[in-house]
Amino acid sequence: MAAQLIDPKQLKRIRLQLGYTQAGLADAAGVSQSIVAKVEAGAVDPTFKTLRAISAALNSRIVTTGKKAADIMSSPVISVNSDMKLSECVAIMKKNGFSQMPVFSGERMVGTITEGRILNILATAPNPAEVLNQHVRDHVQPVFAVVGRDTPVEALFSLFGYLPAVLVVSGEKVLGIITKIDMLAAGT
Repeated sequence: MAAQLIDPKQLKRIRLQLGYTQAGLADAAGVSQSIVAKVEAGAVDPTFKTLRAISAALNSRIVTTGKKAADIMSSPVISVNSDMKLSECVAIMKKNGFSQMPVFSGERMVGTITEGRILNILATAPNPAEVLNQHVRDHVQPVFAVVGRDTPVEALFSLFGYLPAVLVVSGEKVLGIITKIDMLAAGT
């Protein structure tokens, strides 16, 4: 089976998490230590062959927990409707201690809303009270990434470098949500 290619921008973080030195990783991958250092520094873009070799070495060191996305997700997913007022959204976030939530229009997920986005809107608004009466749909951000219920937890690490949460789905049905705190609680 082919090794999952790692994101070169995440190389140093992954290498350190797995307990490799640059020299140790280079030896395991059959590349020079200097190329590992240059890739980590962003000084070079690795060839596909080099990235494949480094990825294979890293993947061989990963000890899988056997946990799947469905094992660590929070369910049911608490969400907001795009027709809600921002004030209602803030109340739900406060009540549940959430910093972000998926936004639905009926059964269809249309995006996300985050406390950071709401704070930025309020900070730049001439009249913050008016902003809170606006609809969530007017301030929606891109949809969270989605993964299947059987996605290995280890495969989720790279997503959390860029995203605050991922949704777990089966077909078009949203089963649960995984946030950074869920990843930490899973012991991964």
